[in-house]
Amino acid sequence: MTPREPAPLRHLRRWISRGYQPGTAWRRPVEYVHADGSVAARLATWPPQPPAGVPSLAFVLPTHLRRYSASRHQAWLRELLAQLAEAAEAVPGARITVLVGMQWMRREDRDEAVARLRLLAGVAGQQSAVHFVGLSLPGPGKVSTLNAGIAVAEAQGLTAVGWLDDDIRLEPGCLANLVRDFAGHGCRGAVGATKVPHARPYATSRLLHRLKAITATATNYPHGCCLLVELPVVSGGIPDRYVCDDGYVCFRLLDPDAADPLHRLRLVPDARCHYEVAGPAGQSGRRIRRLLLNHVIYLADWSYPVARYYFRDILFPGMWPLTGFDASAGRSHGVAKSAITWVYFGWFARTAAELYLRGLVRRPLREVRWAEYVAPGSPDRSGPHPLTEASA
Repeated sequence: MTPREPAPLRHLRRWISRGYQPGTAWRRPVEYVHADGSVAARLATWPPQPPAGVPSLAFVLPTHLRRYSASRHQAWLRELLAQLAEAAEAVPGARITVLVGMQWMRREDRDEAVARLRLLAGVAGQQSAVHFVGLSLPGPGKVSTLNAGIAVAEAQGLTAVGWLDDDIRLEPGCLANLVRDFAGHGCRGAVGATKVPHARPYATSRLLHRLKAITATATNYPHGCCLLVELPVVSGGIPDRYVCDDGYVCFRLLDPDAADPLHRLRLVPDARCHYEVAGPAGQSGRRIRRLLLNHVIYLADWSYPVARYYFRDILFPGMWPLTGFDASAGRSHGVAKSAITWVYFGWFARTAAELYLRGLVRRPLREVRWAEYVAPGSPDRSGPHPLTEASA
């Protein structure tokens, strides 16, 4: 039986939703760099698609010009292309396209971004199993790159679209296992890699790493660092209102009336990726605020049954007595989990109260900043992948 939303909660969610009215759009002008290095304002005609029943997948790789040096960008793509070639072999006949989204922050950097994509097209030309398209577009905003890639996938009638962050490390066979699982389930829903966290050399990062290991907050569905989703779920792109890409996929696919509400959102145990938790205190504080804002906005916007399940079973499970006691790992662990989750809930409630008041006084928040970009003029990153040593 579908639970009925209490009237006070309905009022609260309505005004919270009104407290956030973004003033930006994710649609950006895109220049396409093709496999032969040519540049065009329109996408060229692709080779014929595979026969019906054989998946055609696009993987969007969002990055930006100052993320890495040219040589590091080439090494980064070379590593991913090797994984994607294995993924193509995992499902015979599958067609895989890689869409590298290169954002730039200043107009004078546009030519350099196109030149960087031409270099990457040369790297991709060495791997015949994967088709390459470069996307040059102004930043900031990961979602703008994802929407540009989703538009390409829709225009070409592909089966699914996925995306990979540029600051993770994939274990061998990660993408092959991901694609194999997705195809084995009829290319339906969404699949994601199992994430392996690592603390960075900051006290805040080490603390958050330990706390997250206890609470496991919002970790049981595919995350946007390594995700593959059937195209109809993101058809038309992620709306301008949302910054958190995996949150959009999660709320679209949650099925609270099913025996397993997460049956369309699968984590693949054999597909593993490594990532770093937070950073310095100031950066971590800004990141926590962004995460909380996104949680609050989705919970305010979506239907009550979906929001209720996300709140109780994904975001704040084990927060006794509000959402039950988790004794699966022992009583002491359950007490610690409940206490830590209540602290996190306090931050969440403060963020929700801010948006509620903004809605009441009609001064809505206009922007949720997400990505941390290297400032214009800063040197390129030319060292090893940030997780090379941590995950060795």
